[in-house]
Amino acid sequence: MLSRSSRYDCVAICSMFGSSEEHVPSVGLVVAGDAAYNDVHLYLVESDAQTRLEWISALDTIEALKPRAVIAGHTKPENDDCPRIANETRQYIRDFGRVAEMTTTARELYDEMLELYPDRANAGSLWGSARAVTGGTT
Repeated sequence: MLSRSSRYDCVAICSMFGSSEEHVPSVGLVVAGDAAYNDVHLYLVESDAQTRLEWISALDTIEALKPRAVIAGHTKPENDDCPRIANETRQYIRDFGRVAEMTTTARELYDEMLELYPDRANAGSLWGSARAVTGGTT
């Protein structure tokens, strides 16, 4: 979905899982909503391999805009709004899919992801995502 508001120089760039992402070209800003996470474990409970690919595509769209700042919908308050968070979110999604294929239980998936991302906030979201992907097998 693309829509433009000349009053605010704002362009809706994509919609994902009910989230809206906005681009303000005049200041190089993307308000990424649920598309980007800034040092927080992603909520992947409702995702599958296909929707994770669509999520990556949304992040590609955001990154292609070459923003100067990306405001994540989920962030540690002390973190900056550096555009690198789009790539970091993309890498997390890829790692989650890769680790999910290599593990058989929620606990294994959870532990492996915590090893890769030990400092991210909201490990409960990771646990829920691991349980959902493995069918609740602990």
